[in-house]
Amino acid sequence: MDRTVRKKRLERFSRSERIFPGGEHETGNCTACARIITRRFGGEVRGYYHADNPTARVGEIQYGHDFAVTEDRFLVDPWLYHYYGEPPVLDMDAPADRAEAAARYGPEENWKLMPDWQAIAEPQARQITR
Repeated sequence: MDRTVRKKRLERFSRSERIFPGGEHETGNCTACARIITRRFGGEVRGYYHADNPTARVGEIQYGHDFAVTEDRFLVDPWLYHYYGEPPVLDMDAPADRAEAAARYGPEENWKLMPDWQAIAEPQARQITR
């Protein structure tokens, strides 16, 4: 799929208030929003504690932030779009978007892989109940 088409598809999905209603819904949490993206489009959830990444513009008030990075290197953050109005998708292969990602989220080496505890726990819970 062409990168421009892929980016538009990710943006359309990320802007959906039906999928990301926020508030008391799980999507009021940045990690939950990132998990929805990775389950639909692949990739992984990355994030940081702000104390470990002080140059990041995003997550200071929340003490950290999580977002999705797809396998084809799109950084997708629907939470940031719905709560702060920032564009939700950055193409990490485009220099301008990579610079914006660094300004928002700090240096890429500070973005830690966030384990999917729900996916890890579900198979174990099924084994226990058998």
